[in-house]
This record gives sequence, C-alpha cells and structure tokens, in this order.
Amino acid sequence: MTRPNLSLLVPLALAALSMSGCILNNVSSQERLRDAVVGLNDEVRWNRLDLATQRVAFPHRNTFRATHHRWHRELRIADFDIMQVQTSGDESEGATSIVVVHWYDEDTMLLHETTLRQTWEKFTGGYLMVNEEVASGAEALLEIPEELLPPEDGEEGEETTEPTEETESAGAQVVANAETVQDS
Repeated sequence: MTRPNLSLLVPLALAALSMSGCILNNVSSQERLRDAVVGLNDEVRWNRLDLATQRVAFPHRNTFRATHHRWHRELRIADFDIMQVQTSGDESEGATSIVVVHWYDEDTMLLHETTLRQTWEKFTGGYLMVNEEVASGAEALLEIPEELLPPEDGEEGEETTEPTEETESAGAQVVANAETVQDS
C-alpha cells in the first residue's frame, strides 16, 4: 500500500482554493444584479419573505413588508416573468427591473396581472431593491392592508401642507402595525 505524497497535495490544494476565489471575484456586476432580481422575485413567489426582505435596502424594508403582507394570505402568486433588467450608467450603480406578476385573489379566484417596476441600487456585495411600484395592471397587489395603516383621528376635510407630529409619526405607526400583524 502506497501513501500519497503530502508535499504534492498541499500545493495542489492551495492552487485549487486560490482559483475558486478568483472565479467568485470575477462575477460581473450585471450577473450580480440579475441574481438579485431573480432571487428576490423567486423568494417572494414561494413565500420566503424572510429571505426576500434581505434583498431590500434597510430603510425600505418596513414598506416592503407592509405592501407584501397580503401575499400568500389573501393573494396567491401564480407566476412571474422578468421582462427587463436595465442598468443606468456605465458604472451600474443603479438599475430598474420590470416584472410581470400573475396572481389570484383568494376571495374571487380571478386571475390578475400586475407589472411592477423595481428600482435597485448597488451596495457593497451586490444590489438591493430600494423601490417597488405598480407600472400597470391591478394595483391591489401592492396595497397596504387597512389594519397596517395608521388609525385616523376622525377629522375629515383638514389638509395641511406642512408635516405635523401626527403625520411624521404615521410612518412609524405603519411599521409598528406591520410588525405586530406579521408576528401574529
């Protein structure tokens, strides 16, 4: 029985490790963007909102949770198609993706189609979504449920042009309501 020569195995193992690092570092910015877009939309489709939320920039996560709260509760995602992924500029600092979502309302079982425009920004290590809006189709897909909206004081007809303490805290209330409902 012959023993392998360890003096040859160590350099061979080091060479293999260094080559794998080179391969991972050579992933282009366009490929990272594509991976982020496909990953987020695939995770949302299969009700992996915990993973999808990690692909959203931190300041926008609470809004993302609120707009996707009804998904897989009242709405069922049938399919999605990524129609376009386009970077803005040569440095690929920002990007836009167009995604068509086919979904069912659980109450009516009617099939709807919504086209979403997702805005992405480049951060360290990849791209994160910073905005999502309905470009066309059924807007109900991204509606925030009433239970997550801040309570109204009953004062109708009063409009103010400057933010008050109440309007500034409304965003914090939506976040608190979303987290409370999501935990239950």
